[in-house]
Amino acid sequence: MSTGPSERRAEPVECSAIAQTLGRSSSAYAANARINRQYSGKGTRPGVVMTLASHKISDAKRVVREFRTAADKCTAFKEGRSSYGDVDVQPDPVYGDESASLRLVEVASYPDGEKIRVPHAVVVLRQGTTVAMFHNFERPKASDGKKPTGIPDELVEAQVKKIREFGVVK
Repeated sequence: MSTGPSERRAEPVECSAIAQTLGRSSSAYAANARINRQYSGKGTRPGVVMTLASHKISDAKRVVREFRTAADKCTAFKEGRSSYGDVDVQPDPVYGDESASLRLVEVASYPDGEKIRVPHAVVVLRQGTTVAMFHNFERPKASDGKKPTGIPDELVEAQVKKIREFGVVK
Protein backbone atom coordinates (compact mmCIF):
# COMPACT_ATOMS: atom_id res chain seq x y z
CA MET A 1 0.00 0.00 0.00
CA SER A 2 1.25 3.51 -0.74
CA THR A 3 2.98 5.33 2.09
CA GLY A 4 1.93 8.70 0.67
CA PRO A 5 -0.83 10.78 2.22
CA SER A 6 -4.43 10.13 1.21
CA GLU A 7 -5.81 12.35 -1.53
CA ARG A 8 -9.42 11.85 -0.44
CA ARG A 9 -11.10 15.17 0.30
CA ALA A 10 -14.60 15.76 1.59
CA GLU A 11 -16.93 18.70 1.21
CA PRO A 12 -16.78 20.45 3.59
CA VAL A 13 -13.02 19.91 3.80
CA GLU A 14 -13.18 19.77 7.62
CA CYS A 15 -14.74 16.30 7.25
CA SER A 16 -11.85 14.87 5.19
CA ALA A 17 -10.34 13.03 8.16
CA ILE A 18 -13.50 10.90 8.31
CA ALA A 19 -13.59 10.26 4.54
CA GLN A 20 -9.97 9.10 4.68
CA THR A 21 -10.86 6.29 7.11
CA LEU A 22 -13.43 4.70 4.79
CA GLY A 23 -12.50 1.71 2.66
CA ARG A 24 -8.86 1.16 1.87
CA SER A 25 -7.78 4.69 2.61
CA SER A 26 -5.69 6.18 5.40
CA SER A 27 -4.80 9.68 6.55
CA ALA A 28 -3.53 13.01 5.29
CA TYR A 29 -0.03 12.16 6.54
CA ALA A 30 2.74 10.23 4.85
CA ALA A 31 3.69 7.03 6.64
CA ASN A 32 6.92 5.11 7.09
CA ALA A 33 4.97 1.94 6.19
CA ARG A 34 1.31 1.13 5.57
CA ILE A 35 -0.58 -2.14 5.10
CA ASN A 36 -4.19 -3.06 4.56
CA ARG A 37 -5.98 -6.25 5.60
CA GLN A 38 -9.53 -7.51 5.32
CA TYR A 39 -11.17 -9.75 7.93
CA SER A 40 -14.40 -11.72 7.76
CA GLY A 41 -16.17 -14.28 9.91
CA LYS A 42 -16.86 -17.83 8.81
CA GLY A 43 -19.23 -18.12 5.89
CA THR A 44 -19.71 -14.38 5.46
CA ARG A 45 -18.78 -11.91 2.81
CA PRO A 46 -15.67 -9.75 3.30
CA GLY A 47 -16.01 -7.70 6.45
CA VAL A 48 -13.80 -5.35 8.40
CA VAL A 49 -11.01 -3.52 6.59
CA MET A 50 -8.00 -2.62 8.73
CA THR A 51 -5.25 -0.21 7.76
CA LEU A 52 -2.07 -0.06 9.85
CA ALA A 53 0.31 2.86 9.37
CA SER A 54 3.59 3.70 11.06
CA HIS A 55 4.12 7.45 11.47
CA LYS A 56 6.30 9.94 13.25
CA ILE A 57 4.79 10.23 16.74
CA SER A 58 3.58 13.80 16.11
CA ASP A 59 1.75 12.73 12.93
CA ALA A 60 0.27 9.64 14.61
CA LYS A 61 -1.20 11.83 17.34
CA ARG A 62 -2.53 14.32 14.75
CA VAL A 63 -4.30 11.55 12.79
CA VAL A 64 -6.39 10.59 15.84
CA ARG A 65 -6.93 14.20 16.95
CA GLU A 66 -8.10 15.29 13.47
CA PHE A 67 -10.43 12.29 13.18
CA ARG A 68 -11.96 13.07 16.58
CA THR A 69 -12.32 16.79 15.71
CA ALA A 70 -13.99 15.97 12.38
CA ALA A 71 -16.32 13.50 14.08
CA ASP A 72 -17.35 16.16 16.61
CA LYS A 73 -17.94 18.86 13.96
CA CYS A 74 -19.31 16.98 10.95
CA THR A 75 -22.88 15.74 10.74
CA ALA A 76 -22.90 15.25 6.96
CA PHE A 77 -20.45 15.48 4.05
CA LYS A 78 -19.82 14.47 0.46
CA GLU A 79 -16.76 12.69 -0.85
CA GLY A 80 -16.56 12.03 -4.55
CA ARG A 81 -19.98 10.78 -5.66
CA SER A 82 -20.89 9.57 -2.18
CA SER A 83 -22.97 11.40 0.43
CA TYR A 84 -22.70 10.65 4.13
CA GLY A 85 -24.85 11.75 7.04
CA ASP A 86 -25.99 10.84 10.52
CA VAL A 87 -22.40 11.04 11.77
CA ASP A 88 -22.64 9.83 15.36
CA VAL A 89 -19.65 9.81 17.70
CA GLN A 90 -19.60 6.66 19.82
CA PRO A 91 -18.24 6.37 23.35
CA ASP A 92 -14.44 6.12 23.35
CA PRO A 93 -13.68 2.40 23.00
CA VAL A 94 -10.43 2.90 24.99
CA TYR A 95 -8.06 1.00 22.71
CA GLY A 96 -4.31 1.58 22.68
CA ASP A 97 -2.88 4.91 23.78
CA GLU A 98 -5.90 6.77 22.38
CA SER A 99 -8.90 5.93 20.24
CA ALA A 100 -12.13 7.24 18.76
CA SER A 101 -15.16 5.62 17.15
CA LEU A 102 -18.13 6.69 15.08
CA ARG A 103 -21.03 5.47 13.01
CA LEU A 104 -22.36 7.14 9.90
CA VAL A 105 -24.69 6.42 7.00
CA GLU A 106 -23.84 6.55 3.31
CA VAL A 107 -26.73 7.43 1.02
CA ALA A 108 -26.33 5.77 -2.36
CA SER A 109 -28.60 7.09 -5.12
CA TYR A 110 -29.45 5.18 -8.25
CA PRO A 111 -30.49 6.61 -11.64
CA ASP A 112 -34.08 5.42 -11.10
CA GLY A 113 -34.28 7.64 -7.99
CA GLU A 114 -34.04 4.78 -5.49
CA LYS A 115 -31.86 5.54 -2.48
CA ILE A 116 -30.17 2.99 -0.28
CA ARG A 117 -28.89 3.79 3.20
CA VAL A 118 -25.65 1.96 4.03
CA PRO A 119 -24.55 2.08 7.70
CA HIS A 120 -20.80 2.32 8.39
CA ALA A 121 -18.71 1.92 11.57
CA VAL A 122 -15.18 3.26 12.08
CA VAL A 123 -12.61 2.88 14.86
CA VAL A 124 -9.32 4.79 14.81
CA LEU A 125 -6.65 4.10 17.40
CA ARG A 126 -3.06 4.94 18.12
CA GLN A 127 -0.58 2.67 19.86
CA GLY A 128 2.74 4.48 20.03
CA THR A 129 3.61 5.52 16.48
CA THR A 130 1.22 3.05 14.86
CA VAL A 131 -2.26 4.12 13.77
CA ALA A 132 -4.84 1.41 13.17
CA MET A 133 -8.06 2.22 11.32
CA PHE A 134 -10.93 -0.25 11.21
CA HIS A 135 -13.88 0.20 8.86
CA ASN A 136 -16.97 -1.93 8.30
CA PHE A 137 -20.25 -1.33 6.51
CA GLU A 138 -23.52 -3.18 6.25
CA ARG A 139 -23.99 -4.65 2.83
CA PRO A 140 -27.56 -4.14 1.60
CA LYS A 141 -29.57 -7.35 1.86
CA ALA A 142 -26.65 -9.15 3.55
CA SER A 143 -27.45 -8.32 7.17
CA ASP A 144 -29.87 -9.99 9.52
CA GLY A 145 -30.79 -6.49 10.76
CA LYS A 146 -30.63 -7.63 14.39
CA LYS A 147 -27.47 -5.81 15.38
CA PRO A 148 -25.91 -2.64 13.99
CA THR A 149 -22.79 -2.60 11.88
CA GLY A 150 -19.73 -2.54 14.09
CA ILE A 151 -16.14 -3.51 14.61
CA PRO A 152 -15.67 -6.63 16.78
CA ASP A 153 -13.81 -5.81 20.01
CA GLU A 154 -11.92 -9.10 19.76
CA LEU A 155 -10.43 -8.08 16.41
CA VAL A 156 -9.28 -4.66 17.61
CA GLU A 157 -7.93 -5.96 20.92
CA ALA A 158 -5.98 -8.72 19.15
CA GLN A 159 -4.42 -6.17 16.81
CA VAL A 160 -3.46 -3.82 19.67
CA LYS A 161 -1.83 -6.79 21.43
CA LYS A 162 0.19 -7.59 18.29
CA ILE A 163 1.33 -3.98 17.95
CA ARG A 164 2.43 -3.92 21.59
CA GLU A 165 4.31 -7.21 21.15
CA PHE A 166 6.37 -5.62 18.37
CA GLY A 167 7.69 -3.14 20.95
CA VAL A 168 6.23 0.01 19.46
CA VAL A 169 7.95 3.02 21.04
CA LYS A 170 5.58 5.50 22.65
